[in-house]
Amino acid sequence: MAKEKGGKRALAPKIEEQAEKLALPLIEKNGCRLWDVRFEKEGAMWYLRVLFDDEKGLDSDSCEEISKPINDLFDKQSFIEQVDILEIGTPGIYKRLRKPRHFLECMDKRVTAQVKTEKGEEFVTGILNGYSEEKEEIVIDGRSIKLSRCIKVNLDEETDEYTDLTDSDDREDIAE
Repeated sequence: MAKEKGGKRALAPKIEEQAEKLALPLIEKNGCRLWDVRFEKEGAMWYLRVLFDDEKGLDSDSCEEISKPINDLFDKQSFIEQVDILEIGTPGIYKRLRKPRHFLECMDKRVTAQVKTEKGEEFVTGILNGYSEEKEEIVIDGRSIKLSRCIKVNLDEETDEYTDLTDSDDREDIAE
């Protein structure tokens, strides 16, 4: 059988949209909010990730309570045939920022951007103090960065918690 032009990558936006539309009411019914839905390739496998969170935090029982009905619903959908691994859970503390609402919600918070440069890549960590959907750029500590150059941008809240606690001369520098 001939492969469809574009393959699974071409289907990703449609699969993400369908999955989001189905998962959103189930997540909101449980008092949580949908963070992101991603259909992406890692290695040879295609992952469908449905990520949700709650301001108060979630334990494994709460995650399971939300995940099971989503999983059951997705099992009945034709798009699930394209999915190798279905992950339903929280985005964790290093939330990946991809959508305009992510950037807007994380304004004035610490982020880390992995950025393509002429020499390879670099990591830029600092406070997200600007976002322009029109210019397709973010501003971290006053530095403008085109989103097209970003490999990924993640919330970096954990670092804030420890910044004042790690002011020690004997710590290792691991930024190599």
